[in-house]
Amino acid sequence: MSEPRLDATLERTLLAARDKRERIGAGRDGTLTLARLGAEEALALDGLLTPRKPILAGQTRRIPLSQLEAALRAGGVEPRVAYERVGGRPLRDLPAERAAAKLTQSQFRTWLTEHPVAIARPAVAAWLQDAARQGQVHAGMRPMIEQALWIVAALPSAEPIQRAVLAARLPNADPHGLDADTPLHRLTVSLLAAAAGLDRGSSARAIWSAWNVLVDPVSSNVAVLNLPLSVRGDAGKLPRMIRGSHMILTYGQLSASDLRWPPGATCFSCENPSVLIAAEQALGGDCPPLICTGGRPSDAVRLLFCSARAAGASIRHHGDYDSAGVQILRDLEARHGATAWQFDLPSMCTALRRLGRIAPHPPPATLEDGVRALDRGLPEELVIDELLDDLRGAGRSSEPGG
Repeated sequence: MSEPRLDATLERTLLAARDKRERIGAGRDGTLTLARLGAEEALALDGLLTPRKPILAGQTRRIPLSQLEAALRAGGVEPRVAYERVGGRPLRDLPAERAAAKLTQSQFRTWLTEHPVAIARPAVAAWLQDAARQGQVHAGMRPMIEQALWIVAALPSAEPIQRAVLAARLPNADPHGLDADTPLHRLTVSLLAAAAGLDRGSSARAIWSAWNVLVDPVSSNVAVLNLPLSVRGDAGKLPRMIRGSHMILTYGQLSASDLRWPPGATCFSCENPSVLIAAEQALGGDCPPLICTGGRPSDAVRLLFCSARAAGASIRHHGDYDSAGVQILRDLEARHGATAWQFDLPSMCTALRRLGRIAPHPPPATLEDGVRALDRGLPEELVIDELLDDLRGAGRSSEPGG
């Protein structure tokens, strides 16, 4: 037998009752406040509740939830069924859900604290507990956290191991499970950094390296011209063999070599490969050392710059006159002690006037302000001739007797 149908004019009342029941949960009573009852709504409520005082149109009535639900049952209607029908979804018990979530999170925090890796590595335990307090890790992430802790427990490896090979050995056997754009990669790197006491600003590659894990040593590379390296390893032999021609060095080649720069060397740096190729074509073997960042520096670029700075070499950088180009310069200044190479406000304004464009006036206070004032960026390719002239002069001055 089908359940009796309720008067459609009771929809507002049932929606309010459903919301109240969800908020207070099962087993508790509450009060519904129904303001400015319509004529048909008041008549339907009066017939359902049969109160001692009639319910009239225009009134605001307060009705105990228990009274409404008892009246529904007396009429052969189960309140939950009515609530779910009018709401179009299952009825929730929010207090019970909150209590269950609190219990689950408490059990999760206990699991974190008692995990063997957390016990063995207090720095990892501290990181996890802090992340749990901030909501960065939660019970729903437990399977992923299990995998990350499995990796921490497996490291460091006695022999260098590729990150993809390590990922393939995970319980789920996914060689892409530790790719740089995955949540597991981000979590694992954070745990490894904490365990090793590494600075938060350390690159993911540096963190993996600290645990004897190789991160795709081929894809990260750097284009160079005439590097004056005197080193053991292939990365030192190749530049001498093909002086005057550009070459690509991978992170793997650079990291496997003992990179040594001559004292007092000056290394020029450009943002775009077009500048390096133009220098190769115009100057060949007479061009001073030139490194191309290829936009934002890769790990291979940074490794090369670190070796240059460690040897006391100076790095002079030029880039595109736009926000990204200036950000790259500031990053190289902060990390590697680089200085600007014809990459300042006067140089920008000179280039603009030569190209028939209007220079910002009055002169901006900073290079950042200068590029923001441009109607469009000024690509590095448009100042190649000026850069080549400077490289030509630097090359002559470095020659014996120059």
